[in-house]
Amino acid sequence: MTVIRSRAPVRISFAGGGTDVAPYSEEKGGCVVSTTINKYSYTSLSLTGSDKIKMNSHDSEELILKSFEDCIIDGQYDLAKCVLMEMQPTKGLELFFRNDVVPRSGLGSSAAAFVSLLGAFNEAFDLGKKKHELAQMAFDLERNRLKVKGGKQDQFASSYGGFNFIEFKNNEVKVSPLNMSRNTLNELEKSIVLVFTKPRETQGHDIISDQTKSLEQGNKDTINAFDAAKQNALEMKSALEKTDLEKFGMLLDSGWEEKKKYSKFITNQFIDKLYSEAKNAGAIGGKLSGAGGGGHMVFYCYPDKEIQVKEKLESLGAKIIPFSFESQGLESWSVK
Repeated sequence: MTVIRSRAPVRISFAGGGTDVAPYSEEKGGCVVSTTINKYSYTSLSLTGSDKIKMNSHDSEELILKSFEDCIIDGQYDLAKCVLMEMQPTKGLELFFRNDVVPRSGLGSSAAAFVSLLGAFNEAFDLGKKKHELAQMAFDLERNRLKVKGGKQDQFASSYGGFNFIEFKNNEVKVSPLNMSRNTLNELEKSIVLVFTKPRETQGHDIISDQTKSLEQGNKDTINAFDAAKQNALEMKSALEKTDLEKFGMLLDSGWEEKKKYSKFITNQFIDKLYSEAKNAGAIGGKLSGAGGGGHMVFYCYPDKEIQVKEKLESLGAKIIPFSFESQGLESWSVK
């Protein structure tokens, strides 16, 4: 029996996050700078002789359905059910899922899971869909069928992989790889500290709803913060391509100050303490990755100060997450 496997990486968002979310992205156009890292969502898909659909994962009980028509969004394997309802497979199959990153941690893990699962179906049924199409499908399923609010950057970052400048305007997405030397990538990877702070106190979609409400009400402070975040992404793109990494760190710092203006749920006392102590220990700047409220936090440090920053953050209760950059994005393969 042939098994199809697929993996899609999660991402770290450095600048412009939030400008990919409607209504801002539709009215003004947004842009982000992000990269994928070597933490993945994995899918295994096996075509069987049975008519049944079997789903299993490393952290959930097995679920067996007679067909895709029995899919009900009820909190159990909802993400997979969304894809099954879209694909409507006529053959029996078995699905197994594994994630390197826990849900709701600010690294776009749910988008990576959608992309990975769609990649497995694309390979198994020879659908011939390109990475851009699969990213758009992942976005549509998560936002429209699963009803989870959010932007578009996660799906496209995960599907394409690598360090990218991604633009959003008029419902179109343009992914442009950043022109960066290997030396720049190595220096960034050495000097970036990634930590898990703690689970979000507020759901990501609640934070997004709060900032969307502010935009729709014409709150000038919120609108100005989003405008500044977009400008921050443009300047960061330039800084990275010029290998001005101290400027990159400073832009992380100024971008974090603007991000905190999106919503009152973005930060809290614990996150603020981590940030101030990291800067005292040698970080130039940093930010929460994702909607906010908790999850993963990223810092860029002055040369050879990353160990002191790690030690300080660990002493305060944060968990250091080792990582490396990855450039492949979605990958699918068969195993016989």
